[in-house]
Amino acid sequence: MNSWQIAWRNLMRRKLRTLLTVMSIVIGVASTFGVIASVDSAKKAFPLYLKAAFGKADYTLNGTEAYFPEEVYGEAQKLPNSVSVAALKQNAKLHLEQDGLTAIQKRVELKGYSRLDTALTQFDLIKGDLNAGGAVITDRTAKVWKADIGGTIAFDTDNGVKTIEVTAIVKYTAELMGPSSWGMAKYHPWAVAVPLTVVQNWFGLSGKIESVQIKALPGLDAAAAAQQADGLARRYGNIYMQPVILDFDSQFRDADTFFFALYIAGFLGIALSAFVIFNSLYTTVHERKKEFAVLKTIGYTPEQLRAFVLFEVLLLSFVGTAAGLLIGYGLALLLKSVIFALFSVHDAGGMVLVKGLAVSVLAGVAIPVAVSLYPMRKAGQVSVIAVLKENRAEPAPFRYWPGVIGLLLIAAAFQIKHLLMILPMLAGFALVFPYLFKMFVLLLKPLYTRLAGFNGQVSARNLTRNMNRSSMTSVILCLGIAMILLMSSLNSAVVQTYERAIYSSYGGNLDVMFHHTEKTDLEKLRAIDGVADAQTYPLQSAVWNLQGQKRKLPVYGVGADWIDRFPLFAVQGTSHSALIRALGNNEILLDRLAYGAWGGSVGESISLETLQGVQSFKVAGVVDTMKNSGYGAFMNENGFREHFGLKFERNALVLRKENASPLQIRENIYNEFGIRIEKMFGPEDIASVVGSTLTGSFSVINFLIVLSIVISGIGITNTLMMSIMERIRELAMMRAVGVTRGQIVRIVVLEGFGIGLAATAIGCAFGMLLIYVTSTFLEIHSLTYRFGVSGIILAAVGSFGMIVSLLSSFTPASRAAKTNLSEALRYE
Repeated sequence: MNSWQIAWRNLMRRKLRTLLTVMSIVIGVASTFGVIASVDSAKKAFPLYLKAAFGKADYTLNGTEAYFPEEVYGEAQKLPNSVSVAALKQNAKLHLEQDGLTAIQKRVELKGYSRLDTALTQFDLIKGDLNAGGAVITDRTAKVWKADIGGTIAFDTDNGVKTIEVTAIVKYTAELMGPSSWGMAKYHPWAVAVPLTVVQNWFGLSGKIESVQIKALPGLDAAAAAQQADGLARRYGNIYMQPVILDFDSQFRDADTFFFALYIAGFLGIALSAFVIFNSLYTTVHERKKEFAVLKTIGYTPEQLRAFVLFEVLLLSFVGTAAGLLIGYGLALLLKSVIFALFSVHDAGGMVLVKGLAVSVLAGVAIPVAVSLYPMRKAGQVSVIAVLKENRAEPAPFRYWPGVIGLLLIAAAFQIKHLLMILPMLAGFALVFPYLFKMFVLLLKPLYTRLAGFNGQVSARNLTRNMNRSSMTSVILCLGIAMILLMSSLNSAVVQTYERAIYSSYGGNLDVMFHHTEKTDLEKLRAIDGVADAQTYPLQSAVWNLQGQKRKLPVYGVGADWIDRFPLFAVQGTSHSALIRALGNNEILLDRLAYGAWGGSVGESISLETLQGVQSFKVAGVVDTMKNSGYGAFMNENGFREHFGLKFERNALVLRKENASPLQIRENIYNEFGIRIEKMFGPEDIASVVGSTLTGSFSVINFLIVLSIVISGIGITNTLMMSIMERIRELAMMRAVGVTRGQIVRIVVLEGFGIGLAATAIGCAFGMLLIYVTSTFLEIHSLTYRFGVSGIILAAVGSFGMIVSLLSSFTPASRAAKTNLSEALRYE
């Protein structure tokens, strides 16, 4: 019989224990593989998606007024080694009679392109013809509208009802981004692409366009392409050129924090499985002392005995890793789809598996082998003489040096102002936990005796008989409880912090984006039912050079006479108006996030590209805002118009009366302005999006932590099963003197409950410590949060821990109650 057969036979002697140990490896490997593969896939896909969705053009030509002559596009077409397309966007309303649909749900953005089949549109055609002269819609829109090729759609415009045939259906794309249902249409308009001439004819804008997109062909130097595009713009007094900038760091700036938290949650599974493996192997070696002693007497060497254990470990790890990789691949697909949905990335790219596969295989094999080194050493050190004269098991020595190391690791974690502090904190707490567990059991013993009598007394005694094993089982659940409490509390606290910041710096109750505003629009807005006040403001995305890379910085033109009523940012120690009045025309306020990215100091100058070329602006101060997700700059209106020269405004801030609902006021405004409105967003919309994104992110992390807690349940079951096997003669004697099966069940359940109760109580306390430490440094979008623990979350997490411990105790308790009396008394 070879070594693998011997290993298999030995593992099959304790089938349930082997199964539970393998399950812990499977969960650990699956979570590790799933996290690494999904995060690697996201990191690869996000920049490619950003480029494909928003970076098709290299440059755009825009006007200082709403429209400019189409002849500019004719000149752009003559630029060598480049391709261009003219665009004109107008708003319309679906001409559709359907019960239950309001006017606001029928909003449509009509996007006219001079050509629909260029490298600048890149529509992924599903069916139809892009050059047939009709409407182009996405598959998502076609499904909701129940539209198909050859059908017609009608729109209400200022010039009457207009009808056009659907001639192409394309895959969902950023250019035609629209709602997924009629319900979502209350908050976002539909989008339809049509030929440029259609928009010009329908809206009386013959010969007018609003932008030209330019893409340099391969072989054209980037500097030369920029120079020729800028030269074209400068030939016209009301045209300016802007490079298309893909700011990955700004778009996905929270992704790294989320990915790091995912890594911690994913690796927690394999780390906790190591405790289960160690516990199982250590107990197995202890049970087989006599077997190892006999093997030594017939000539087996210590190395051969250690090899027996090693082969068993390798067999466990191979089986567990193989199954874990299969399950992990499915988990990776699930996590990838969730991550992409959270960051609004629509990409069907493949999976990146190499690193995840390598790390998971290494972890699935190396970690079990590493934790088995001590049990292997003990197997080789078995003394034949000691085993032959052994009468009873000696209690394991209770050492104090691990506690000292643990306290040092915890102290070191307090000095790390990053989520990395969780790693030494968890390691340190795992070393300190046995001492806390011992104290907890000492306090629990009189309570058990008083409440459960004989059953409680026996259970408490059993917890202390093998303190090391019980504490090692309990710490697995404890760490999982602490992590899920941390993440759940972080979720609640950060969402509330975001909501406070959004409502205090959004500038009102509603931000309405028009195609362009007219002189009478402000008075019309103020006269609408439910509107308490309104104010228009200018906005321009300026280009700045940040550490050698071009970025876009939204710059807001702010009036001192209205900023106190419509706060676009939060200040301390002064009023908004005083801060704006103190600004010179060449001075600017930076949001804290932009200020941090810039890296300069207040009083220094920042360079921005304006209509007059690159200009320097003195940074006069730092403010906090949630406009544009907390990334922007503010100037007084006079300085804004001097440097950016826009002759029209598109945005209006609205304050609503107390008795007006957010949805009602939107409908009232839309009924007044109709198709001229492009978008309407309120702070509740942003708070809802941010809240759902954060909650979704933390839910993914908590899901992985719950998988780790499943491992802790496996550990409790395994420990109780091993304890029962060791005490089988004792259980038989108890049955022989009259202890009932029900009492046996209660004794084992109380033992498991004690392990879980200690883990839950200490884990909740540890979790609150983690929450406090994290609250001292963690920032998201420059937001810190207040330390606090929700009683509801604490109760829910605590209840979950107790349920896990109880469920994990039922199988061992049932097995103990079914012990055959006569066989147990003969058991060796």
